Amino acid sequence: MQGGGPTPVLNASLFGVLDEANRSNHFDGVLGAQFGMEGLVRRDWFDLSSISPSDLQRIRMTPGATLGSTRYKPTPDDFQQIIERLRRDDIRSLLLIGGNGSLRGGQAIAQAARGLGHDLSVIGIPKTIDNDIPITDRCPGYGSAARYVAQSVRDLGMDVSALPQPVSIFETMGRGVGWLAAASVLARFGDDSAPHLVYLPEKPFELSRFLASLDRVVKRLGYAIVVVSEGIQTADGKPVFEVGDATQRDALNRALPGGVGSYLADVVTRELRIRCRCEKPGLCGRASMLHVSAHDLADAELVGRMGFRGILEGIRDQAVSLLPLSGSSSSEIGCEFVPLSSMTGERKLPSDWIADEEAGVSEAFIQYARPIVGELLPYARPLATISNSDSKRGNP
Repeated sequence: MQGGGPTPVLNASLFGVLDEANRSNHFDGVLGAQFGMEGLVRRDWFDLSSISPSDLQRIRMTPGATLGSTRYKPTPDDFQQIIERLRRDDIRSLLLIGGNGSLRGGQAIAQAARGLGHDLSVIGIPKTIDNDIPITDRCPGYGSAARYVAQSVRDLGMDVSALPQPVSIFETMGRGVGWLAAASVLARFGDDSAPHLVYLPEKPFELSRFLASLDRVVKRLGYAIVVVSEGIQTADGKPVFEVGDATQRDALNRALPGGVGSYLADVVTRELRIRCRCEKPGLCGRASMLHVSAHDLADAELVGRMGFRGILEGIRDQAVSLLPLSGSSSSEIGCEFVPLSSMTGERKLPSDWIADEEAGVSEAFIQYARPIVGELLPYARPLATISNSDSKRGNP
């Protein structure tokens, strides 16, 4: 089953599972639960064993969730129904591809199976663009979404520097963690290139400091690219901006994330009296196959393969964890199994990887992220420059 928000490489993990299954003769077949946990509750699953090799390859390079996904939170009664239905069909292995919430659900299913006396092996296969699952060096999905952010911010910087558009605020996804916003620093390829200011949820946001820093950058360069994570917070832990409409909440009753970039653009226009616009790619950042990182694609396929191999090896209630890369140019990927329960928390960006708003992050983060994201498109530096003393863009 697949659960939670899709990623560009979520289906590559499914491909890894099914390709390994096709090489094995240990099972009668492989079933897929439609729409994640809801499919398990309703016994809404179908046979995946007859997918042709060409269709399977096509699935590998398809964004979204081929099986369908959900954010449904099961009740205790739901877990009992799931186990009863798995027992009825003599299903003894469950591979769960998902993020924090889905892995918590997998742990709950494993506990319910033990309590009800059903012999069930549950293996977690991690994925999330947020990169916030603990006990894994990186999460499949993050590298590609981070590549989208970095390349888009580089592109945006080239555009805004060419026309008199003083400020552009680029908002990233990520909820309460700043891994995606942090990846924007990979866009830089020279002095004064974008992004010029970066704001992460792990560091308290001060509106007055933001306005002063932005004013300083615009006066020096004539323009500025600002990157903000959708989940930035004030010192007291409150969101800088949150959608208040009760209809805009997900199945877990969480407020719809996003909108802080537009909010800050309005503040900049009002307080600094300069033009400011917001760019919010949103779901495009987790759906773009054109920005897929080769390393991320390999990670996603590997954790799927390893999950299936874990079933064959009799591993129970564990999850696949990716090991750190051995070097910036390393193509070798290592992984291991860890307790499923150890992956159900939230991993923030380490404090020693966070710098001030102009640097954004430390060199240690850059060394971590660069091989995961991969090389960006190289561009020429602009030939036209603006005098530092000229605050009006476009003047001769």
